[in-house]
Amino acid sequence: MEGAFLSIYHQQYPQEKLQFLWMLSPKGYAYTERQPSNAVVVMVEVEENIDTVKREELMHLFSNYLLEEFNISPLDSVITVANSSFVNAFFEAQKRRIASRYRPWISLKMISSGLLNKLSQGFFRLRVRY
Repeated sequence: MEGAFLSIYHQQYPQEKLQFLWMLSPKGYAYTERQPSNAVVVMVEVEENIDTVKREELMHLFSNYLLEEFNISPLDSVITVANSSFVNAFFEAQKRRIASRYRPWISLKMISSGLLNKLSQGFFRLRVRY
């Protein structure tokens, strides 16, 4: 999946570097309509001045790939093609959710967990809870 998303992205942004962080939700953590959810959530960072047509084309390409390769319906996927400023604000808001005295410890755990997963499984994976 990572390789295909890179390919789709680089068709639109050949010079840009794309980094993947995977967050796998444990069973019982995600719900849709009060039922356990298997939804796929994808957030892709793009330039600030992307036009609507290009943004929609990227979302369509990612959605088609999930449907064709994994049989994931567009109803079971949330694909966000977000401007860099939104992505930065999103991660800042996530950081502010953690009490300031715990941030260094939580950050260290996240980085070490992601790196260990990269070495052992080949991809950066973060846990939902720390």
